[in-house]
Amino acid sequence: MTLAATLLLCVAAGFQIGAANVTSPLVLVPGILGSQLWGKLNRTSVPFPYCTKVSSGWYNMWLNFEELLPLVVNCLSDNIMLRYSNETGQYGNTPGVETKVPGFGDTSSIEFLDPARKWFEPTQYFYALVQHFVEFGYERGKTIRAAPYDWRFSADALLQQGYYDNLRSLIENTYQLAGNAPVTLVVHSLGAPTSLFFLTKVVDQAWKDTYIKAYVTLSGAWRGAAKVAMAFISGDNEGIFIDRPIWGREAQRSYLSTAWLLPYPSDTWTEEDILVVTGNKNYSSWDYYDLFNDIDYPLGYAMFEQVVNLTAPLPPPGVPTYCYYGADVKTPLQFIYRTKGFPNEQPTILYGLGDGTVNDNSLTSCEKWKDQQTQPVTLKAFSGVEHVSMLKSQPVIQAVQDIVYS
Repeated sequence: MTLAATLLLCVAAGFQIGAANVTSPLVLVPGILGSQLWGKLNRTSVPFPYCTKVSSGWYNMWLNFEELLPLVVNCLSDNIMLRYSNETGQYGNTPGVETKVPGFGDTSSIEFLDPARKWFEPTQYFYALVQHFVEFGYERGKTIRAAPYDWRFSADALLQQGYYDNLRSLIENTYQLAGNAPVTLVVHSLGAPTSLFFLTKVVDQAWKDTYIKAYVTLSGAWRGAAKVAMAFISGDNEGIFIDRPIWGREAQRSYLSTAWLLPYPSDTWTEEDILVVTGNKNYSSWDYYDLFNDIDYPLGYAMFEQVVNLTAPLPPPGVPTYCYYGADVKTPLQFIYRTKGFPNEQPTILYGLGDGTVNDNSLTSCEKWKDQQTQPVTLKAFSGVEHVSMLKSQPVIQAVQDIVYS
């Protein structure tokens, strides 16, 4: 194709070469584990003698592959877990550990989770999507921005921390910087229920009509994922190849977000949908009280009760919505434990379909909104595209572009 023909096609598609053509700026909301989490240590005690008590300053706690090395990973687990305070009734950091999420309004902390290893593909998160739009004239920190958060917490805690006030201000500021152009909100995984809480419980319809052009959800974990039950029982390595699932179980159990991502007992997850099988008893999402007591973690049920109704029963967002998700990928559905090994051994896993992480019945729960709001709701499946790969797949990125320029 000649240069002239290429330019003609670009103009026909509405793009300008070498200049910004921003019809709608983007604000990105990541999922669980999907933004850097920095830490600073000033601890009086540590669980193992080889763990650092005092750090020289702030450092990237997550994701840092050096923190996942043998033995060191035990220190990370203890540093990154949440603790429940009987005095305040709140969850917070381990004493002597400070944390912060860097880069609010920028995209740096969600493009590369381990900035020291940008070349290592598993550390690349939103980079492909951000870079794609940058090449069409978008500007990091101005017309394509991010709203990272502490993914250990659920929406109620984020509300108390001021996250949603900051998100509202970010969207309003981005709208203004783009010449009063409504924002396309692009969210991934846990970012879907996290942003749904914002759209349904923080801002009103007039605000949404003014500031939101489209709501693009990628691999939305609307009603949880079966594999989260395994994380509570015996741990989940989250696909990190140098990690042992059991090491992080205590930390994973402590996150309110983990409880929020448990399969939600409903018509999506019925009493007949057995999640956990043991020699003595079977458990569905309707049996969490028994499950948490049987694994000797009753606090887990209290956490679940705290978060279960944050976005239930999936109120419609009230904006044009695009639910895009991976499909036809083998996805954990049921976990079979030996009686003697329960809950400390890894189970045999039976698989269904989904995106490899979230099951298809949860991914498609947003379909109900078609009958509940006047704004259009579009679902689209991308066969063979895995959960995180939704942010790297060229057909998915192209589909997001089509929405932005529509």
